[in-house]
This record gives sequence, structure tokens and C-alpha cells, in this order.
Amino acid sequence: MSLITFDQPPLTEKPHGVPVPASTRVLPPPVARFVDLTVNGHVNAIDTVEIECDAWMRRPWWPPIPLRIRMSHRLGVAFVHEIRIGRGRLSYPIGLDAFVDERGAMIVGRSAQTGRTFDQGARIAMWGEALIFPASWLGREDVGWESVDALTARFIVPGPDGDLTILVSFDPDTGLPTSCAADRYKGLGPLTRWYGTWSDWVVGPEGVLAPRQMHVRWADEPKPWLTIRVTRLAMNIPVGAPFDRARAAISRTDG
Repeated sequence: MSLITFDQPPLTEKPHGVPVPASTRVLPPPVARFVDLTVNGHVNAIDTVEIECDAWMRRPWWPPIPLRIRMSHRLGVAFVHEIRIGRGRLSYPIGLDAFVDERGAMIVGRSAQTGRTFDQGARIAMWGEALIFPASWLGREDVGWESVDALTARFIVPGPDGDLTILVSFDPDTGLPTSCAADRYKGLGPLTRWYGTWSDWVVGPEGVLAPRQMHVRWADEPKPWLTIRVTRLAMNIPVGAPFDRARAAISRTDG
């Protein structure tokens, strides 16, 4: 298991990585540069990731709501976000957001939302978090990249209703990803442009790169609706328990 506790100073210059195999040179230039920055020993060595976060949720007419989120990923396959409201010992669970067994679900209290639009939205959300770890897509035949320009590339993901496209931008100085954008269903509503950003990257144990700050925004809203501060990241640990809890919650919804 590798652990990042996020007490390192933020990365302000190009990190030093180990060169990756020449086969990755077929990637679009900004993507190949990003892979070059990753440590070779970790490119194919991360299967699961668990991220603990402090977060603030902002909705119209509401004061900011403090959240505690634990994100469990089988990289590029599935995820579960277990959400608590409040901080520390005063926090309590309110629900989960998940993409498990090719199904998306948003469960808050006794309210559960599933269906085609949640499947699509959760698939994009999963990749919006997983693609910053090259281990989630390097060597896979079902996903791929298209070149746009020197600082932008499209990440293409297959879905039951056709390919999904995520536009990814990279920092010209560090070569690290800075943002992604995709057309995502907003719950049961229409397709809406969705944005995610990453910042305050750090180099953790064994050279693993990870962002410390994330923001999520809808194009029809003036500000990010979710601000995330990562406090802990663990890799290659068991994540079966949260996936079992998500399956049980989805099963109750089916019932």
C-alpha cells in the first residue's frame, strides 16, 4: 500500500519522472508528456485508490454545506463516494454516489435516483477522477485519446449509447492536467456542460503525482457547486466493502 497524507508543499515546477516505454509516444503530445512525468513503476501498478476529502457543497439559496467524502475507486471500472455531512465526530452519513456494475446511482437518505441519465453522468464522473492516474487507461483497448492541440486532448470512453468525450487541458509549465469538460446529464435534466479542475499537485511516496484541490461546476451555474480538499490518498488497498454497500443500496432501489 502507498499513502499520501498531503502534508507536502505544492508542486510549482516540472516534476522529475522516469521515462516510460516508447510505445506511449503515439499518445497526443500533452498526454505523452504527462505520462513521461509519472514514475514508471506506478504506471501499471495502481489498481485501487481511496481518497478522503473535506468538501463544501454550494447550492442556490443555501449556505455552504460542509461535507466529508470518502472516494473508493477501482480505477477505470467503478467508484463509490460515501458522503457525510459535517466535520469530525459531529459528521453523520447522508448517502452515496456510485457507479458500480455499469450502473450509476445517487442515494441521499431514503431517496434513490437511478436510470440511464445517472449511468451516463456517473460514468463521466468516474473518469473525471480516474484519468489523472495513467494506470487507469494505459494499455486498455476500449478507451483512447485524440489530439486537439499542444495543451489539450480528448479522452474517449465507450458507453451503451455511444462514445463519451472528455476534453482535458494541461498546464504548459508543469505538463500536469488542469481541467476536464464533458456534456453530462444533470440528474434527470438535459445534457449540460460539466467542468472539473485539479490544482495544488504534490509528489507523494514513490513519486506518485496527485492533486490536492478539486472543483466541480455546471456551465449553467456561476460558481463551482462542489469544492474538494484532499486530505488522504491510499493506493492498492481493499475497497470491496464500500462497493458491497453500494450494491445493496441499489438493490433496495430496484426492490
